[in-house]
Amino acid sequence: MNKPVGVENPEICKVCGGKCCKTYPGLATPEDFGAPDIEKLRENIFKALSSGRWTVDWVNQDEGLYFVRPAVKGFEGSVFDHRYSGECTFLTPNGCELAFENRPESCRMLVPKIDERCDPQGYTRAVVSQRWKEYYEILMDVAIEVESVSF
Repeated sequence: MNKPVGVENPEICKVCGGKCCKTYPGLATPEDFGAPDIEKLRENIFKALSSGRWTVDWVNQDEGLYFVRPAVKGFEGSVFDHRYSGECTFLTPNGCELAFENRPESCRMLVPKIDERCDPQGYTRAVVSQRWKEYYEILMDVAIEVESVSF
């Protein structure tokens, strides 16, 4: 499966100053890390979590509703983090440091609007965590592995 491309509008984002990125990091999907290719997925999640700039968050632990997102600035290095707000680690004074195609799917698919009421296209924590559900075991195995080598 190819990653959705989305739209980028740097002019609108520059005027806004990245308010959405200052509020909460975008949500990544399994495809951002190589799904459905399990080995690619495992390898890419390992690299991302090991960098300390990505983290595993959740909606409901009992139901296995987890997802991956960039870390919140100042809290890099946490493999698991459940913050509800904070600035994305990849936001710089000049915008996102990630190339557009390497940003989380929810960031690539966000439709910027001049009135700062950008359209998230339905990429909620609940929706994205459902997409991760079939990869729950892999995500947990990799996250625990990264935690064990980090400490």
